[in-house]
Amino acid sequence: MEHTPLTHEQRQSFDRDGYLVIKSALPPRMVDRTRLAAQRLYEEGLSTTGLNARGYWEMRNCLPADDVFLELLDWPTTVPLIVQLLNHNIQMITSHLIARPPSPTGTRRDYFQSGWHRDGGTASADLGVAQPRMFIKVAYWLTDLTEAGRGAIRVLPESNDTRIQAPTEGDEEHLELRAEPGDAVLFENRTLHAVGANFSDVTRLSLFYGYGYRWLRPMDYITQPRELLDRCDPIRRQLLGDCTDAMGYQIPTADDVPLKPWLSEHVDTPSTFEEMPGTFSGTR
Repeated sequence: MEHTPLTHEQRQSFDRDGYLVIKSALPPRMVDRTRLAAQRLYEEGLSTTGLNARGYWEMRNCLPADDVFLELLDWPTTVPLIVQLLNHNIQMITSHLIARPPSPTGTRRDYFQSGWHRDGGTASADLGVAQPRMFIKVAYWLTDLTEAGRGAIRVLPESNDTRIQAPTEGDEEHLELRAEPGDAVLFENRTLHAVGANFSDVTRLSLFYGYGYRWLRPMDYITQPRELLDRCDPIRRQLLGDCTDAMGYQIPTADDVPLKPWLSEHVDTPSTFEEMPGTFSGTR
């Protein structure tokens, strides 16, 4: 895996705000290839399952569906940053393709297709305000979201402090993250985010990849296909959740986490909380 250093300013920004925008994370050719794959799967899905009850289409665990998605698994402009923000002991916990078509005529400006929430399922209820940073998602935008009202993600800065509650005024369009095709945003599990209506005539296509500690359960798969794992190098196999045995998720051996020497080679900082207590606490 190629290395991209996380700057001090980026770490400070992510720790403070709970998210980080990466401009031009994907070059134009990669955007085109990824968008073509996403559009194909969306059209196939529309003909079989159609839109869901909230008016959009999604595909969970999309990575095995096209080789271009596998290329994004260790993408150099984003994934090395996540490794540096968490540590080496991580794997992909979700790959989520979403298509949000134009909202029906008459949709209100304050409509939310996905309301304000924190990711992680029942983690918020189980852990309350004490929940730590456990995983980071990267969202890749495949369509133009530079104008307001195109269904862009809305993010509440500093809401990774779990004492902060979701906005209630109903008009949070100013919190949209405007983006060009190929831009990406990293955000952690505690960060409040939402999606409003899509008032454009373009279907919003996006990919969300989540990376979390290996002692977490993946969100949308149990194991990845052996055929897929056999085509991958050791770091990709780690990121896909491959393991020497069941205990490798809790007490990993060197074979389980080839990202550990990779991180040590590229970053002159401790790689775990144990090596430097407090460094990776993620609490306030």
